[in-house]
Amino acid sequence: MIMKRILTLVVSALLSLTGYSLKSNSLGGEAMQKTYKELAEIFDKYDIKGTTDQMIDDLEQDYRAMPPEVELNKAATLLTVLGQGEYDYENMTWTPYANGVYTFDVEFFNVEKMYTDFLIGVSSLDEEELDFKNIQEDTRQVNWEEGTGKRTVSFEWKHRQFTLEAEVYDDWFDVNVANELNKIIKGYGNEKQLFFTSDGYQEGIVFYRDKEWAEGFQLETGLELVEFN
Repeated sequence: MIMKRILTLVVSALLSLTGYSLKSNSLGGEAMQKTYKELAEIFDKYDIKGTTDQMIDDLEQDYRAMPPEVELNKAATLLTVLGQGEYDYENMTWTPYANGVYTFDVEFFNVEKMYTDFLIGVSSLDEEELDFKNIQEDTRQVNWEEGTGKRTVSFEWKHRQFTLEAEVYDDWFDVNVANELNKIIKGYGNEKQLFFTSDGYQEGIVFYRDKEWAEGFQLETGLELVEFN
């Protein structure tokens, strides 16, 4: 019963994150018709780097092998690959890429450092402007056996100290942390802010851009970007 309630809360939070059904995150479905090569060209125009010919070929092969009933947004899939970073499962470490997009599974890889890794991932979007320092995660109020409780992550930015609080739902990400971080960035930064989308399943996709960029990117890719405010 407790697990069912937790999953319900998580799904509700994800819907709040994406602003639409988890089955679709496109505007009119146009992005579904583009090839990965076409999407890579669009991404390059919007300063999202890292695509290779081999990556595109592999993704096209995977897409053709998908059963017809599976809904897959190509734009979100390519972004997921470009923003997922590098995992070292032996040492339980993760290093972000610097391709202009950060993506994460909302059921986190390293649950003990999930919000530390989230801040590092967001910082990778612009290491000069989002230079979060002295990141400290406090999990003393977490009941690991039950997957409940509260936790905080604190950091320094622009000579100020900030603390974000999260509810614990097993290894699931609390989207309120992203919301509060975006408020901080909008309040103390410049014209840029965080924008979010999803692959329609469990992948969160994050950008740090201005509104003009977001409007153009939405128009050309068909992806809906949201801001948590």
